[in-house]
Amino acid sequence: MALYEQPWQLADAAASPPTPLVRSRVPALSGAWLKVEGQNPSGSFKDRVMRVLVREAIEVGARGAVVASSGNAAVAAAAACAREGLPLLVLVPDAVSPAAVAMVRLRGGAVVRAGEGPAAVHGLASRLATAFGLPNLASTFGAAGCEWACRGIGHEVHAQLGSQRVVRLAASISVGPVLLGAGTGLAEAGRPPIELVAGQAAGCAPIARAFDEGADEVLPWTGPAPTAALAIADRLTGYADEASYALGRIRASGGVVGAATDEEMLLMREAFARYDGLDVELASCAAPAVLARLGLADPETVCVLTGAGTKETLSRPTEDASTDGEPSVGSFAERAGTGPALVEEVTAWVHSSRS
Repeated sequence: MALYEQPWQLADAAASPPTPLVRSRVPALSGAWLKVEGQNPSGSFKDRVMRVLVREAIEVGARGAVVASSGNAAVAAAAACAREGLPLLVLVPDAVSPAAVAMVRLRGGAVVRAGEGPAAVHGLASRLATAFGLPNLASTFGAAGCEWACRGIGHEVHAQLGSQRVVRLAASISVGPVLLGAGTGLAEAGRPPIELVAGQAAGCAPIARAFDEGADEVLPWTGPAPTAALAIADRLTGYADEASYALGRIRASGGVVGAATDEEMLLMREAFARYDGLDVELASCAAPAVLARLGLADPETVCVLTGAGTKETLSRPTEDASTDGEPSVGSFAERAGTGPALVEEVTAWVHSSRS
């Protein structure tokens, strides 16, 4: 059954064009390349995965599907299922943002909130899939199509960089298919072996903990998980062996697994917006924050930014008035070299428009 044109690409006329690869202007990243997966149709690399998994479900005659997600996979699955007319049941943790839930429901997905984090809803999805004969659209190594679909990231990077050398590939992970898949894609394209760098959230970092301890086995995270980076805050309950596999691959590449605090991720997110014009989700910023802290970023490094920050940005309270740290007309005038006359003219216009 020939579902794919190549081992990493779905044979689908609706498949998306390559996502952008841009050189970062963030000082701490020293000109590293950014693979902007937030430019996928639903805003994350999970679009690649769900195109594959949903097509596989259609091929076996599924009448519906179930997906467990902390946000991105849910939206991507809802989009893919909408294109195929496949009913979808979405299980999300209690803390998932209302914006993500709204994006799923807009596409026709039925949403149920259940549990603290990804591991809780993954367990329920597995039970429902088994009990009712539903495809489980799990974006882990448990679904072979997940890592397979992510190889397209590596093939695209190879084509986009041409003769430019790549020595290091980084991504924020909860389990790891996006990082390992992209790395395998680069190898399939003929690139020499590269270092793999994984970033996790310090509040829930089972793989980074095992790496630091020199352990071969990743154990589920059992303590508190104080992080806002919900997309990668996975306790791994019930499937920690998949993370152990990822850890082994990362070690074998000569790479590292690091954990970034929420403060580090937030600062990196703000830097991407101010220097590169990119709205990136908080979880995507773990890997670049680790690269920056360890001094591993350079022009031969590619960092996969796994998802857009749209859901998080739209969920924030907004105000018309400028707040501390935000750009003002005065700061614009200073940077642009226009002098105070511009500020005076704008102020006068605002005053007259409101009178």
